[in-house]
Amino acid sequence: MAFDSDVLAKSFTANASAQNVNNNNSRLKGVLISPDATDAGSIVFKNGGTTVFTVNVQGGGSDFSLGIPEQGVRFASNLNVTVTICSCTVFYTG
Repeated sequence: MAFDSDVLAKSFTANASAQNVNNNNSRLKGVLISPDATDAGSIVFKNGGTTVFTVNVQGGGSDFSLGIPEQGVRFASNLNVTVTICSCTVFYTG
């Protein structure tokens, strides 16, 4: 069995601007999300400046994980996240 690559992790807190995860070709493998105690938030995943998808986070919930199957989601130029009213840890390769 061959291994894909080393899985790396970076944690982010709420910040309304884009935060860099990795500048190279990357694959998003999963994310651990910690909601705010009361307010709803979101995490926007971008390939460079283009939004790939958004995770809406309900406030007042427990931590939860979002696993990406198979090879993960490919980000060809760079992987950025914009985290609003929550925090997260991003798991990726690249």
